[in-house]
Amino acid sequence: MTPRQRDKILLVTYDFPPGLAGVRRVVKFAKFLPMFGLDPVVLAARPDDGLPSDAEALAQVEAAGYAVCRTPSLDAHQVRRAGRKLREAFRREWSKLDETAKQPPPASKAPVASPAKRPSRAAGLWRAISPWFLLPDDRVGWLPFAKAAAWRMLRRQPVRYVLTSSYPNSAHFVGRWLKRRFKVTWIADFRDGWTQNPYFARYPTPLHRWWDARLERSVLREADLILTVSEPIAAHLRKAGGGDRVHVIPNGYDPDDFRDIEPLEFDRFTLGYTGTLFMQRSPESFFAAVRALLDNHPGLADQFQVVFRTQFKPEHEAAIREMGLENVIFNWGMGTYREALQLQMSADALLVLEGEAPNAEIMLTQKIFEYLAAGKPILAAAPRGALSDLVRRSGAGVVVEPDNVFQMKERLFELFHDMVPYRPDVELIRTFRRGEQARRVAELLGKA
Repeated sequence: MTPRQRDKILLVTYDFPPGLAGVRRVVKFAKFLPMFGLDPVVLAARPDDGLPSDAEALAQVEAAGYAVCRTPSLDAHQVRRAGRKLREAFRREWSKLDETAKQPPPASKAPVASPAKRPSRAAGLWRAISPWFLLPDDRVGWLPFAKAAAWRMLRRQPVRYVLTSSYPNSAHFVGRWLKRRFKVTWIADFRDGWTQNPYFARYPTPLHRWWDARLERSVLREADLILTVSEPIAAHLRKAGGGDRVHVIPNGYDPDDFRDIEPLEFDRFTLGYTGTLFMQRSPESFFAAVRALLDNHPGLADQFQVVFRTQFKPEHEAAIREMGLENVIFNWGMGTYREALQLQMSADALLVLEGEAPNAEIMLTQKIFEYLAAGKPILAAAPRGALSDLVRRSGAGVVVEPDNVFQMKERLFELFHDMVPYRPDVELIRTFRRGEQARRVAELLGKA
């Protein structure tokens, strides 16, 4: 048998371990593509130490042995955090010189705002003003560093393929630039939508919307191959200029990730949630449903709990207190990826939340595939679209309207009493294994 020809593929992604969000897809491409003659090298931004991190995931990447080039970035988030560190260092040094800084303020003075609250105000201000002058996104300051590093990498070693993965969409301009200069085959991978993204496509004027759509079309016209995670996103990308070069390769799960995880033991029925909560992905309607469930069935208070692995906002914590749910709803923090999987494997049922918003039908969160692999009934509070369709097609749970408290309360009661139909389509779920998805990428490149 003739040995498979091996080629280098450069994977360009802003986020990579030890970061937690948005890293799984590229990490798994890097793991499985070598089985099909594609040896990865990775180009990523340096990790942001102001965000949750996962040392275990970083150790796995380092053990895999492929090269990872990390560059600086002048994107707004990292610059803002660097400025905050500088201010904090200045305050520390100043307090050493100013002995009065150690004295409590006079009682007549108003209390000084906690420094911990300042970044959130700055972040809110930044979110309001950045869409006015940063397109396609607020990571565009990474581009000069990424292009320079990619240039050096391709000058040193032959690279046949370049795969750029978004969000952020800025990453695709590295691929376009490399294609023009090195004649590589460029694959543009969209983990999220671009101009129809319900979270990030915020335009202060019609001119901004027009210009961002123009940037999107320029990427779609030049990419040799376009991948995305759901059919609603694919339909838009085809119409916007991608045509028949657009292919759906959904997110998925890696069975190896679930091995050697010791399940937790709970003394009551446990509904688990893992992942981020932001913007319209709010848990407050769900909290109200739990409160309504306990009001109707007070005896469940000692037999039922909800465990989150996420980051609550102050308003989420306040809502739990106001509804008297402190002994029923718990947040264990984001934790590592393996800790999230441990909760998924240990809970009696799993919760996914996706709010109503323009274009929300395109959303297909990564964790739904892990939930399917964990083999537990799913309660999905989600609008019509890719996410709700998958839950129904897979036979793995029930769907309710995102803000329908009554529906959620009724389904929670049915979950507790094992009345929710759970007939998972095992063959469908097996198609979401990460190795299968890497094989499909290789097929599209003529490597399998």
